Amino acid sequence: MSAHSIEVTRLNDGQVMLRKGTWQDVFPEGRREPWAQWYDAMFAEYGYPGYRAMAEALRALPA
Repeated sequence: MSAHSIEVTRLNDGQVMLRKGTWQDVFPEGRREPWAQWYDAMFAEYGYPGYRAMAEALRALPA
């Protein structure tokens, strides 16, 4: 994994892990879409493409 790539995986316990570089977060599947919406809102407010990329990566995780 590149230090600049976004990785989203579903763990064996069903939780979602979101990672970019050395930062990572783990949360329940039910929080995946709310987090994607939050990143969308941040992109709309600040225009930083990384926010949009996070939202897209979260939504790209297969069900």
